[in-house]
Amino acid sequence: MKVICTSSYQELKEAADQLSAKAGNSVFYRGTSSLLVPSIVEKSSFNSYADLVAKEYSLVGDFEKYSHIKSEFKNKIAADWGVRIAAREHGLASSLMDWSNSLDIALEFAIHRFEKKAIDYTNLWILNTSGINRIRISDKMEKQDSFHEIESPSIIDLPKYTNSGYWRRKFIQGGYFLFQSPQEIVMSLDENPLFLERLVHFIIPKTVVPDIWKNIASKVNLDLEACPSFDNSDKALDEKCLELNKLYC
Repeated sequence: MKVICTSSYQELKEAADQLSAKAGNSVFYRGTSSLLVPSIVEKSSFNSYADLVAKEYSLVGDFEKYSHIKSEFKNKIAADWGVRIAAREHGLASSLMDWSNSLDIALEFAIHRFEKKAIDYTNLWILNTSGINRIRISDKMEKQDSFHEIESPSIIDLPKYTNSGYWRRKFIQGGYFLFQSPQEIVMSLDENPLFLERLVHFIIPKTVVPDIWKNIASKVNLDLEACPSFDNSDKALDEKCLELNKLYC
């Protein structure tokens, strides 16, 4: 795995563009100051991967009871994926790992509330997705595309966000999520041999954050929340997800 300590936004962007071109634009980005694990691993205490499976089952089940989100999909498998992605967007702990097809959006998440975190650096990860199984959510999905049937790492692609379930983002992230088996998610992605040659890790020191902030702020308003709520029902569902995370994680 290649590791780069970047010195400026421009240097990072040029390197990222080169990597994307080399991979035929089949790359995704993730900005985070935390480990490269799904939120359910980051938030939970657990003794085994079976614990995580049980926790996620309870989390998603309770989310469905409280959310009343109407799916645009008639296909049950697609509808189930829709619920899981909506739950993730509202902050419910999940085994799905969010990725973006936008470098700037990933960087926005990487530097979000950086000063309040009192840390020395943050991270941008670039994942080459060439050759990784890809599942597109649609009404034509079959049993093997189910959350419970997939065995190999897969990119889950929700082609469009609808007003009913996913309008709370101030941007369209793209709807891309990495699925891994319960056995795999307990390991940080950068420690998984299956992904080592697919990942590039950009370390962003705190001295470089202002330059990145300046460049990103010229395009978006960074004073806004990265994932704001647009109405009271959104806020209520966010709070319910926080309660569920505390209950099960």
